This record gives sequence, structure tokens and C-alpha cells, in this order.
Amino acid sequence: MGTFKVNQFIGIISIALFSGCVNENYFGASAEKKILAFTLTNQTGNTNIIEASKTIRVKVSADAMLAALKPTQITLSTFAKIAPAIDITRDFSNPVAYTVTAEDGTTETYMVVVEQEGANPQLENSSFDQWYTTPKGYEEPGENASSIWATGNAGVVTLGDANVTPFTINGIDRAAKLVTADLGSLAGLVGQRMGAGSMFTGKFELDIANPLNSTKFGISYSAKPKQFSVNYAYAPGTPYLDKDGQVLSKTDSCDIYVLLENRESGEAKRVATGWFRSGKKEIDAFKTVTVDLWYGTLPNDVPAYQKPTNGLYANSNEKATHITVVFSSSYNGAFFEGGTNSTLVVNNFALIY
Repeated sequence: MGTFKVNQFIGIISIALFSGCVNENYFGASAEKKILAFTLTNQTGNTNIIEASKTIRVKVSADAMLAALKPTQITLSTFAKIAPAIDITRDFSNPVAYTVTAEDGTTETYMVVVEQEGANPQLENSSFDQWYTTPKGYEEPGENASSIWATGNAGVVTLGDANVTPFTINGIDRAAKLVTADLGSLAGLVGQRMGAGSMFTGKFELDIANPLNSTKFGISYSAKPKQFSVNYAYAPGTPYLDKDGQVLSKTDSCDIYVLLENRESGEAKRVATGWFRSGKKEIDAFKTVTVDLWYGTLPNDVPAYQKPTNGLYANSNEKATHITVVFSSSYNGAFFEGGTNSTLVVNNFALIY
């Protein structure tokens, strides 16, 4: 029997099986009825969904009207439905019940609890005292997976050990330690030799095909700080390698920066910029650096790396909707290069109003 006839025969059998013998309800209706994601207007930070108690905790800005808020996103289990619907405004002065109905008709009720921030909010776990253990065994900053802080650990551990880890100071105080890792010759073959230690507000969703797309920077935020400060220690490492593993005559630097953006139009417009970069060895004792936030278009003499890559700035009537805070042990980490074992330790990040 020729190849064409064999394939044709298999196709006929497949059609017969799937159209004549298989009941489309063979596996039954789905019983899944979870709320997988939930966000509100005027939200700040990430949502905390506590599945064990069916509680959803959300923070909103100080100027939000609790009596008139509505969801901007609700993600459910496949085939599930929710009531009230996403487009209905509710009074969140007290907990609000949302009922999820599965395809099979069974239901689950979640309580949404909303907390309003103060006028001068700080980011949660900005002291970096809290760390949780992931299913793969490495630690991440935050109380659980809903943390506003993320790292590049999920990508690095595919080839080595986590390079953002908790660091204990004086046996008591916890901080975050970020180390640039040489990921080896295999990573160099695909132009990803160096893995900078990176920690940021947002999410890391590993995209193997396009690693730079793995980082989802920014969380909801609407306040207007004037400065930020952080305690840090840094030591640039050697040798300095590029993405292919070639040695370059460069000295590494750390990057610590804060960006405020308006994303209402679907594009990120820069509201304010605060950036610190240093290659000076200051690992022996912690330093406190305080950086001003510049609102509006950056002056011409500001280094190009501080300016928005899309060239967009918000106008004076557009307030911040998101904040991105980034710590990196290598300033060119996005290009998979840096000093081997460059080490940055950060502690007690604060926004100053």
C-alpha cells in the first residue's frame, strides 16, 4: 500500500472514530470553578488570591472611591461563569461576594476584600524580609506567589542555581543578594552566556523562545513620590563576558532605578525617572543612596539609557498608573553580558514623599 493510500486510510479511520463513535460529552461537564485573576479600578500592587479560604485581597489607591469600583479583569477556570459580571460597579466598603459557576452547575463563592492605601504608600516587603519557597525549591521575595516582587531565577535555574537569594545581615536582618552568573558555554552558544541577578516589581513568565519577553515589568501604582532610597553594597566581578562568552575590557556596574508610567492608552508613557548606576566597589559596608525622581521629559544631557525606548512621555495631566522598580547586578544584563560574580546586596527600599 503506497504512502498516500496509508495516510488516506488512517484519515478515514480517524474520521469514523471521532464523528461516529465518540460522544462529545464523554468526559462530562467540567467541575472547575476558580477565580484565577482579579483586578479592580484604582488597584495598586498585585492581587492576593487565597484559595484555601476563597478570599481575594486587593489594595486600591488613597483617592479611590470604595463605594464605586468595578473589576478591570477577571480570569476564570475554562467554561466557568461569574456573578456579578465584570462590568458591574459595586460598593467595596465591605467584602463583596462573587459566585463562580462551573460547567457542571456546581458553585464556589469568593469574598473580595479591598484595603485602601494611605496617602504616602510604601511597596510591600520593601525591606526584603519575607521570602517564600517555590515548587522548584528556590526562594523568591515575598509572602507567596502573589508578591509584587519577581526575579529572573526561573530562567537561571534551567542551567544552574538561583542567583537572587536572601542574605542575612548581622544574623537578624534579611536583605536580597543578586549575583551575575556565568551560565556556561552551552548558554553561550545561543547568546545567553551571562545571567545578571535581577529583582523587580512585576512578574517573570519564562519564555524560552524569547527570554527578554519573560520579564513583565511594573505593578499598578498611582502615588507621587519625590525620591527613593535604598541601602546597598556592590562589588563588580571579573572577567567581564559578553553574550557569547568573549572577554571584554569593561568594568561592570549595578543598576537601581524607579520608573513611573501611565499605561491608560495601552502604551507606556514615562511620568517620572529615578536612576542610580555605580561600578564602584562598596561591598565592605552598606551605603544608603537617595535618588531624586524627575517628572516629565528628561533633559538632553541625561544618559540615553535612562530615557524611554519608545520616546513617549506623559503630559502634565496624565498621572502614574504603574511603578517599575529594578535592581540588577549587571547594567547590561538585558544583553546577557556582565562581570562574573558581580554582587549587589539591597535592603530597605523606600519611597520618599
